[in-house]
Amino acid sequence: MGVAMSVKGFSVGPIVGECGTTRVRIFGRAAVAAIADRRKAMYGRIQWRQRDQPDWSPPLAFRLNANFDGSGVVVLNDLQPGCEYIYRTGWVTDPAVPDTALDWQQASVGGFRTAPDDPQAPVSFLFGSCSYRFFDLGGRISDDRADKTFAAMQTHQAREGNADFVLFCGDQIYADPLNRLGAISTEEGYLHRYRSAFGQPAMRSLMAQTPTYMILDDHEIEDNWPASASPRDWVEKFPAAIKAYQIYQASHSPAMPLDPTGRYPDRDPDHLWYHFRHGCLDMFVMDVRTERRTVGSASQRLMISPEQEQALTDWLLDGPERVKLIVSPVVMFPDNQPVFRGRDAWEGFVHQRTRILDLIRRHKLPRVAFVCGDVHASLVAAVSCGSRRAPLAYSLISSGLFWPTALLPFRWYGPMIQGRGGLATDSFWSRLLARFSLPSKFRVSLLSGVYSRDAFARVTVTPEGFAFRLYDRRGDPLPEMTVQRTWLSPD
Repeated sequence: MGVAMSVKGFSVGPIVGECGTTRVRIFGRAAVAAIADRRKAMYGRIQWRQRDQPDWSPPLAFRLNANFDGSGVVVLNDLQPGCEYIYRTGWVTDPAVPDTALDWQQASVGGFRTAPDDPQAPVSFLFGSCSYRFFDLGGRISDDRADKTFAAMQTHQAREGNADFVLFCGDQIYADPLNRLGAISTEEGYLHRYRSAFGQPAMRSLMAQTPTYMILDDHEIEDNWPASASPRDWVEKFPAAIKAYQIYQASHSPAMPLDPTGRYPDRDPDHLWYHFRHGCLDMFVMDVRTERRTVGSASQRLMISPEQEQALTDWLLDGPERVKLIVSPVVMFPDNQPVFRGRDAWEGFVHQRTRILDLIRRHKLPRVAFVCGDVHASLVAAVSCGSRRAPLAYSLISSGLFWPTALLPFRWYGPMIQGRGGLATDSFWSRLLARFSLPSKFRVSLLSGVYSRDAFARVTVTPEGFAFRLYDRRGDPLPEMTVQRTWLSPD
């Protein structure tokens, strides 16, 4: 018998990504300096089993690529729906080591539960956005308190039951924590930021044990991207930021194409938006940053590309009776008060927003909500149309996961929000009516208060309704922020 070789734990990860009824993606990053050659090689190893079964699967080898910061994604197939699995995974220094020589004592460990095959099954997920971490100009972390929120999310699940998945809807890293001062623009700078942020102990543990879906917002590139982008930024900063994003966030998501057999990631994604199904829930995760058209008249400005808008339309009309949640990292509604309105959120892209809301109205889609972040506050709102009593759609907002007390003046305070009244549209007359606080086509109302401290939300959806519950960064519930509603069919 030869000498045993240790399967070493990952330096970042494992991250459980897309998790369907019979398939899961798991991400891991090895210490890249230990990988000598720059070719793709089968350094990764994983074993898994159902939690209540004694026998591990045979080890599965998978690629780690030094050109992608020593990372790789393994795809496990032929799983059983609605079952709990545990796994152990890591990397080896010799890709030719035989399975019988593997020692798993140093491997990373985790678990997951596959999606149910019942299309009416209730779904519960945790979500939040904006996990700020201060870095000094030398790149050293000066503030690591953000990890306490992820620890609270784990404690919450142990106390109240595991969520089906976690959703991080923007600003998972801050490439510019001091805005322009010291903002990073190189690929290595972005990669270092991801290694540090995703290497937080509690965040690592959470993502190793709960399927996690992500989408970028502006701070993965720079504040309010691309409002201030220079030609140089488009050819230097943007490619560097997107490559790092693809490695650490998109690679384990449904956005990353797999080979025809569904066994391994096949190529770079054509787009960063994606959608998936879990139980009674259909979720469309929008990319609201990299496809924007910010020049031209109001009717020419686009938050999302025509291709993404068409995909969203097709998705909404596919199974229109199902629960449809649309993730928009920037707020769909409510708008800010007119004096505070800007051009970064949907209130700056009113023509396209009106088309989306009109689509929901025309087809009388009964179970639609938007899931949003970005604004460093949490709340629930509803939008209605005309004289109809039933809401057209809801807006569920949870932000931020962590924001330093010293930066409280930069939060989105309640007085800035237009909590009741008309929603800005592309119509001149609608804008005129809004100026005089008269009724317009779409009307918004707040269903909760506005909570401007660190928090995360738990959302439970069924074919009958939804419940939004907010928890502070210690994991304590905030009863005044609880909203429960029954889906009502449009009149």
